[in-house]
Amino acid sequence: IPDARQRTVTSMVGSPLTHERFLRRKNGTYGASTEDYLKDGSTPIERLVLCGDGVFPGIGVPAVALSGASAANAMVGALEEWK
Repeated sequence: IPDARQRTVTSMVGSPLTHERFLRRKNGTYGASTEDYLKDGSTPIERLVLCGDGVFPGIGVPAVALSGASAANAMVGALEEWK
């Protein structure tokens, strides 16, 4: 849109510093670096499974939703889901 700046009523710019301050993310990053992903969210604590942007498959709403579904599936066996 050629005149987008002239049409803008409110403009809010986010930077890594903004993310670090308001999201409490180290260096303003999103999620874990790919080598730091938790492969399946399992923990040494019985019945505690993690999900979120630091668990495979990573950042973004679809990926985080998938990690939540994976955590839920880890808590309930496949046959129990059909009851």
